[in-house]
Amino acid sequence: MSIFEYDKVEEEKKLRKAEFDAGVEQGLKQASTDTALRLLKTGKFDAKEIAKLCNLSIESIEEVNQLNNQK
Repeated sequence: MSIFEYDKVEEEKKLRKAEFDAGVEQGLKQASTDTALRLLKTGKFDAKEIAKLCNLSIESIEEVNQLNNQK
């Protein structure tokens, strides 16, 4: 890209969009983790069921459970 092709406004828009998308992804993951924790606390579901319901890996569910047990 030459210096004459650089568009500061366009680059800033791209950067904001990328940051927004990353924030949305992080928020969705946090919401899934919070939901998994609430389901674990009910004791009505096993890790495999919760992983499927929350679209998380079983390893993630086990990690959430371990962190919850440490508190």
